Amino acid sequence: MKKYFLICLAALCCLAGCQVAQQTPSSQSASSQAQPVPSAQPTPTPAPQSEPAIDLHEWYDLPETVEITDAYGKWLEAPMTTRSMELLKSLFENAMAGKWEEAGELVSSAPGVFDGLQNVKIDEFTITRMDISGPETLSPEQAMVYFDLVVSESDSELFQVGRTSWVARLIELESNWAEYILPADKAVTTCNYDDMEPVEMFCFRLASTLPDLQGTDFQQYLKFSDAYEQGAAVDAACVVLEDANLPEVEYTPETRGIPAFCENMEKVFGVDMRDVDLTQYSEYQRTGMVLPTPRGGKWVYAVTRECTFDQAQNCYTVTMDLYADTICWMVSRTVQYTVSVNEDGSFRLEEVKDLYSSGLPMEVGSI
Repeated sequence: MKKYFLICLAALCCLAGCQVAQQTPSSQSASSQAQPVPSAQPTPTPAPQSEPAIDLHEWYDLPETVEITDAYGKWLEAPMTTRSMELLKSLFENAMAGKWEEAGELVSSAPGVFDGLQNVKIDEFTITRMDISGPETLSPEQAMVYFDLVVSESDSELFQVGRTSWVARLIELESNWAEYILPADKAVTTCNYDDMEPVEMFCFRLASTLPDLQGTDFQQYLKFSDAYEQGAAVDAACVVLEDANLPEVEYTPETRGIPAFCENMEKVFGVDMRDVDLTQYSEYQRTGMVLPTPRGGKWVYAVTRECTFDQAQNCYTVTMDLYADTICWMVSRTVQYTVSVNEDGSFRLEEVKDLYSSGLPMEVGSI
């Protein structure tokens, strides 16, 4: 019996050994599968393709002969003066066709603003060069366009017979699309809020907000019995006072209240407002201060012809052309402002005088 047990035990051990031997390769295979294998080299990701730059000749619909100087270098988005270029072309397309009424509608709200140009015959309008400002410059919304006009007939001083070089300063604003479009030798610097002497800004504000002022006594333009007219006059005066070079003070009911406003009005305009009920003014009711009503401003299209200072008289003379259009073609009025300087450095309006009037209404921009 014992011998039989040993034989059975030996048989079982052999059988177990065979099973282990048979499992070993399989286990090694599984183990080898679990081991990390060197990974293949990653496939390089293609570098993103750079967007193609806009073809400016194609974008502005200009022939390749036009020289384009691009201050930015590579436009990936549409330049901001696209609409302005289209309107420039449309302006001269209408002018060449003798459609001066349609041309005027592009730059003025006054009907017939270009009636005086009916005898001008333009035969050719050729763009020769364009300078574009880019996002890295101070004015990405501007462009200079240089072109030639060939005029065969004209009784206008602006349009000379023959071939002449012109320049347009294009901008992209909702209110207008060009600062000026003029013969190259008559290009101007238009009045704007960025680059003006303080006294010029003062006069520009006067022309824009109190355009009816005349003479030396301004009471009739600033004091009214009608409450609505009085409110409008006070609001316009408040806007002008902001640019009258008055000493800076904090915005408080004490420094910007009715007594302070009356003092400033007498100092700047020579008008006594103490008998006017300023408590009815909307901003005073809202804030306790006499301030301009917060809303979009308005402006005239103007060019300073002269700004001189008389040391002996302590007085400025500022002469401005105010236009009936946005591109400086038709002068509405030429106005001369005489402004003295108070002891505190603020301005005092002494006289307003029209030197010229064409009868055309001034064009007024607004926000």
